Order: sequence, then C-alpha cells, then structure tokens
Amino acid sequence: MSFTKIIFTSIFVFGIGIFQITNNSKTKSEYEKSNGSIEYLGKEFENLPNRHKGDYRYLKITTYPYLFEIYEPNSEPTEKKIDDLKLGDVIEIYYYEVPKTKTEGINRFAQFIDMEGKPYFIRNAFQKQLGYVLIGLCVLLNVFGFILFKIGKINW
Repeated sequence: MSFTKIIFTSIFVFGIGIFQITNNSKTKSEYEKSNGSIEYLGKEFENLPNRHKGDYRYLKITTYPYLFEIYEPNSEPTEKKIDDLKLGDVIEIYYYEVPKTKTEGINRFAQFIDMEGKPYFIRNAFQKQLGYVLIGLCVLLNVFGFILFKIGKINW
C-alpha cells in the first residue's frame, strides 16, 4: 500500500459522496418529473426483489418507459402512503436517472410521489447523509495515510 493509492482511492470515494449529496439535496422542482396513470403497482415484479421482500414497491406509470423500484422504509412519514395508491390513479413522480437506469430498465431514484397535490412518498435524507459519511471517511483515510507515511509505515 502506498500513500498515492490512498489519495486516489479517497478522491474516487469523495466523488461518490459529492454525487450522493448533490443528487439528494435538490428541491422537488429540480428533479425530473413524470405525470401518468399507474399501470402496475405491487410488492414484487417478476424476480424482484431479491432481498427484503415486502419492503419494496414496484410502480409503472403510462408516461415513463421504466419501472420504479421504491424502498418503502426510506419514506418520510406522510398522511398518505404508497400502498394507498391504486391502478389507474394519476400521479406525479419526481426522480433522477443514472446510466444504469436505462440499461436495467429500473429506476431506483424516485424522490417524491404526489397525487392531487398530496404527498404519498417523500424519500428521507439517508442518501444525503451517506454522502457526508463518505466524505468524512475520505478525510480520515487521508489523515491516517499521511500519519503512516510520516512514520515510515508506507511509502509515497
């Protein structure tokens, strides 16, 4: 192990942390939005989920080409729940996409779901907090790497 490898690794992880913070800190209006009627809503879809059965909701609307996978425990408390929605309901869903969304055909980044102006899903701040944790770990990794370099345990 060398100090330069530690630096490059921490730069990579730092970038992931920044990505998590920026993509999960936006206001509702800053996300992409699709309006449409629900054509599929369930706790399972084909062979999904492959973990935590019962915690996921799968949602497909008429105006968006991909299926939404929503981890329901990530929802902030709201008066209405995802499970209160029915097939045919017209909803607004706010989200962002990553390249994997198109290749897998599944969007795992729904941030808000509203119907008639009422929230049914608001993603909590876990992803944003994860970004801060990753950045903190990068700082610690660099500090410990520098200390190890200075005492001669690792080379440049």
